[in-house]
Amino acid sequence: MAKEERCGGVSQETISFSILQRMNISPSVSAMQASSLRISISAHDVANINTPGFSQSRPVQTSQNPGTAITAIQKIEPPSEDYSATDLAEETVEQIRSEKELAANAAVVKTQDKMLGDLLNVLA
Repeated sequence: MAKEERCGGVSQETISFSILQRMNISPSVSAMQASSLRISISAHDVANINTPGFSQSRPVQTSQNPGTAITAIQKIEPPSEDYSATDLAEETVEQIRSEKELAANAAVVKTQDKMLGDLLNVLA
């Protein structure tokens, strides 16, 4: 049986379990899924930029417990049937922003994975 150390009257195992409960990657994973969907929607809009009458799609992202999610997709009607409603500059910014958000949330998941590994090594 492992030696139980006490810190302020609380066992190390209790503290470790409390840390494990707080290390929830769900918000980061849902944010990564939302970013990925935003990139897909933006790519679809760019692919149809020369399609007359194409309605641009805009994802509506909301905060949920835990994390974020795309809850709706708005359609932006073109100014006329001869043009697309897609703005290439806007879509480029959207793709860059979504890519950076995806990378940031991936870094959070990677850091949490490392911390969990280190914690398990301490407990072992």
